[in-house]
Amino acid sequence: MEEAPERYRRERDQLARALRRLRLDSGLTGTNAARQADMSQPKISRIENGTTVPTIEDIETLCRLYGADRETLSELTGLAESLHRHTESARAILRGGAWRKQQQIGRVEKESKRLRFFQPATVSGLLQTPEFTREIYSLSVSGDDLDRSMAALAERQKIFRDRSKRFTFVLTEGALRWRLCADEVMGAQVRHIAALARRPNVRIGIIPFAARVREVPLHGFETFDERLVTVGLETATITITDARDIQYYVRLFAELERTALFGEEAEAIFDQIASAYADGA
Repeated sequence: MEEAPERYRRERDQLARALRRLRLDSGLTGTNAARQADMSQPKISRIENGTTVPTIEDIETLCRLYGADRETLSELTGLAESLHRHTESARAILRGGAWRKQQQIGRVEKESKRLRFFQPATVSGLLQTPEFTREIYSLSVSGDDLDRSMAALAERQKIFRDRSKRFTFVLTEGALRWRLCADEVMGAQVRHIAALARRPNVRIGIIPFAARVREVPLHGFETFDERLVTVGLETATITITDARDIQYYVRLFAELERTALFGEEAEAIFDQIASAYADGA
């Protein structure tokens, strides 16, 4: 079976070649195409070189300009939609080293100013204590890969020091009550989250069991500014760059954020849960 990175490169190059061929067949130069499509010439060049994946709107504009038929338009928009939803299997991530994925995520975080995280069933990586992280990671990796993955996450967590960035986390109460670790580890994890919530650039909300909810999110996700979304599934990680899908997740996060409790109300729940772990309840 073809691996995701190879398929991604093949489809990206296929799309780039098809758009270049359509432009040449239409008799337009890159400069003329850019002017008539209301794009920059460098953007046309990046699209045709495969260094930029065009949006669906870009493809519709260019196909209309180049006189492409409906079948070609459908094929190319389908390719673009696939490219804007890049899927990386968990097996491929583990084979390449889980720590490499942590470094990749860290680079995305450093490039972003507004970071939003939703987790319905576990604790977001940036919020994890080392003890909790070890328990999570040891489910799938061990030895040197475990140590390097933990070190890479610890390096990511230093990003909280950057006051120019704004972080918002929304967790469900169930995520904090899921007894993955020993009670003392779970209690320390909850208190760590409460402490992070006091940072000036960090907001951490919790959706309590008693909350009246209006959405049914089926998985956790993270949004980085309004340019990229990552979705973690059991067997894969999906990276989404399509603007329409990103806006869907931004709106979904806003609804979850409205449902969550923050500040003193959240701290009271954190304290209640941590106390329950201390009592073994």
